[in-house]
Formats: sequence, structure tokens, C-alpha cells
Amino acid sequence: MTGVSQTPLIQTALHLSRLVLVIVCVAMSNFAASQTADTAAPIVEVEELEEAVADRSQVFTVQIADDKQLRDATLYYRRAGELPYTPVPLKALGDSGFYSVAVPTDASDLRSIEYYVEARDEADNRTVSGFAFDPYLRTLLPSIEADTQQLVEQTGPSSDSQQNNNPSFFQRRWVQITLGVIAAGLVVSMIDDDASDSQVVPIQINLQ
Repeated sequence: MTGVSQTPLIQTALHLSRLVLVIVCVAMSNFAASQTADTAAPIVEVEELEEAVADRSQVFTVQIADDKQLRDATLYYRRAGELPYTPVPLKALGDSGFYSVAVPTDASDLRSIEYYVEARDEADNRTVSGFAFDPYLRTLLPSIEADTQQLVEQTGPSSDSQQNNNPSFFQRRWVQITLGVIAAGLVVSMIDDDASDSQVVPIQINLQ
């Protein structure tokens, strides 16, 4: 009786030990998978714009993809002739995978912009698109407004403005007064030559 009654207990213990072993194996497998090193760096695709019209700001857009979690993305830029690069963070455009930033500029400053992009993931894998010694280059072109203003500064005011500032000979006030006096004298002499019974018609002269 004793041997028969122990058999179900042993079988139950064996089942329990196998179950525990399976649970432990699964847990260890999940833990090992979670601890797998992330060696894949982000993929960076710069939307290169070689020429742009000079304005109050310049927009830079980059597409970045990573197999896990991206930590940050940074744009490094400088104007032609400058030595240090200025870092500015790129901001995600929703969940599109695109990152963008607007750099303040001056519409009258036509110096080209040199730049490159760096992206890092949570495992500190880093990808650089462009380099400090070999950056991307964006050439700035003058705007129509800037061209017009420069032309005005070089050639001076327009002929219409000059005419307004320098009135014509007959528009000058002293010439108008002189002509008015001469006209009045002619009228008086004509009245004296007429007969005594002729009717005098008053003449009104407006001087502007």
C-alpha cells in the first residue's frame, strides 16, 4: 500500500519540477533577449538643398530611422569663413521619421551655410552625415526685394522723385509771380488804349 500511494506523489513532484524548469528557461531567455547589445546605428538621410533664397531663416530637414529608440539628433552649422560650428537640436515632426529645425539668418547676408548632422540612439550608437572637414553646403541667393533695394542704393532715387524734389521752371513760385505781374501790366495797358465808354472786365489771377 505504501509503494502504491507514493507513486502519484512522485509523479506530481516530477510534473511540478518540469513546470518550474520551463518557467525558469523562458524567463532566462527573455532576460537574455532584453540584454542583447544594440549595435545598429541610426540611418540618416539628409534632404540636401544646394541653393536657397536668402531670408530671415533657413529650414533644414532630415529623415532618421533606428531599430530601437533614438536619443537625439543635432544639426551643426556655420557660415562661410567662420571656424566653430553651432549645434542646434533637430525636432521630430510627429511620428513621420522626419526631423527639422529653422536656423535664423539675415536676408542681406549671402554667405553660404556649411553643415552636417549627427544622430544617436539609446545605446549611444552614432551616425554622422557630412563631416566637419567635409560638410554639406547651401548657397544663398539674393531675393528680389534685396536686388531692388541694392539697385536703388546704387542708382539713387527715381526720376519721378527727382521731379518732385526739383520742380520744373514754370512750377517755381518766383517765375509764377513774375508772369503774373507781366500779365497784369498788359491788361492795364490794354484798358488805357480802349475807348472811355468801353467796359472794363476784371481779371482774377491765382498764384499757386
